[in-house]
Amino acid sequence: MMRNRRLDDLFFRYCEKKITDEEREELMAMLLSDDHREQLNGLIDQFVRRDGADHTMPDETAEDILSSIFSATGRGTSEGSAGHLAEPEPDTEPDETRTRPMWLFKLAAASVALMLVYGGYRWLNRAPETQPVVASQSVYGDDAPAGGNKASLTLADGRTYDLNTITEGNLSVQPGTTIDKSKGEVTYGLNAANAGAVAYNVLRTPLGGQYKIVLPDGSKAWLNAGSSLKYPTAFTGKHRDVEMTGEVYFEIEPDKKRPFLVRVTDRNGKGKDMEITVLGTHFNISSYGDEPTMQTTLLEGSVRVEKDAVTRVLTPGQQARVATGGAAREIAVKTVDTESVVAWKEGRFEFNGNIREIMRQISRWYDLDVKYEGNVERKSFAGTISRKNNVSEVLKMLEMTGGIQFRIDDRKITVKNTD
Repeated sequence: MMRNRRLDDLFFRYCEKKITDEEREELMAMLLSDDHREQLNGLIDQFVRRDGADHTMPDETAEDILSSIFSATGRGTSEGSAGHLAEPEPDTEPDETRTRPMWLFKLAAASVALMLVYGGYRWLNRAPETQPVVASQSVYGDDAPAGGNKASLTLADGRTYDLNTITEGNLSVQPGTTIDKSKGEVTYGLNAANAGAVAYNVLRTPLGGQYKIVLPDGSKAWLNAGSSLKYPTAFTGKHRDVEMTGEVYFEIEPDKKRPFLVRVTDRNGKGKDMEITVLGTHFNISSYGDEPTMQTTLLEGSVRVEKDAVTRVLTPGQQARVATGGAAREIAVKTVDTESVVAWKEGRFEFNGNIREIMRQISRWYDLDVKYEGNVERKSFAGTISRKNNVSEVLKMLEMTGGIQFRIDDRKITVKNTD
């Protein structure tokens, strides 16, 4: 096929930020055409090598990146892809009750081809996992590495251990408990020594941390940053009770005789805590103190959500929202994109909302404060980005959509409206 010289020119003008609005629209249309896939392979490779890479990008790597670019739904992103981002129309509020339109993801994918080069390709060719990513200088001033497997474990007697430094000998007083630091996982096996008096442990993740736990009944829970889970070392009663704060994704082992109960602490309210009752199911609960609502999202099975005197039963694909800060007057139930809700567990940010909501997620994962300059209330974004990138890469992708700039200084991100 004859080479399209216009595509060459527009691609590099876009990469160098010299493109006009009309030329950008023309380039977006070209990027959305499968006719230019081979030529784009070469352009991406050429730009990467021009940007200081020592070697040519393998064909399969370029194809992986282009598969992400051309993904009509934004679902083709692998862990190695940096992400897709788009800024919705200013007057359009994110609507979680329906699937996001296909055109949005096409535009999102096309508009960040350059960011896939900067973020996705470099991530794919990163140093081995054994070499930690360190904070470095960036175009935003400072930088911060992604969070990782970090947690502390508090035993029933009050002793607290850092799970990054704990040894099996530390847990000799609690048989059946094992720690796998490489996986970021604590496991409670069925042990006769735990079947007597019930002892409660608390697993806590700091900001910038995450961890997985396998409970005594085989149920699994993944804790996001800034979360906690209180649970018994053995389930001996008629119920399997746990208590949580922050955000936790659960996969519950079925047991019709012993329902699983999750008590969700309402840190902002004087009313009762929220309670989730399940038999065997997959669901996510988000209850951060800096969020306006507590959210329960059901992926499989059935759960009952109860707050004060209000009760709702969810079916798969539904999310229950309860306002924090007082007694619940109602529990709002919406149909949502569940893959987006649990993207954090799979190593991705998946944004679809106001910049303040997005920055709260970034703040928790990178353990950074955030301040704002100018009116950013109408700034909304949709897209997906790997959580394994340094914060500068995430901010770079957000900034590419226009109208907003970032600065990092003394572990604080400044968000500035440039419109």
